[in-house]
Amino acid sequence: MFYNIFFYTFTPILFRNNNLQNQTIMLLEKIGNNAGLVWAALEGGELNVKAVKKATKLTEKDLNLAFGWLAREGKVTFSEVEGELFVALA
Repeated sequence: MFYNIFFYTFTPILFRNNNLQNQTIMLLEKIGNNAGLVWAALEGGELNVKAVKKATKLTEKDLNLAFGWLAREGKVTFSEVEGELFVALA
């Protein structure tokens, strides 16, 4: 019982609606799964973003979300060579 009071008192408004909570969790799972696809593509070495997109078959939006996930965790590094963006595992 105490946990429920704590949960509703300190949880952001976004999570007070159960439907929004489920949608958010599903989106986070999708982003995490896509990050795994990107990770697997980069295990062979540094690639440009176009090559990662082709290897993973992700949409640009999903690819960028996966890059953000991995970058936030410090798992990837980015470099730009002659205007082209490259990404590699950290």
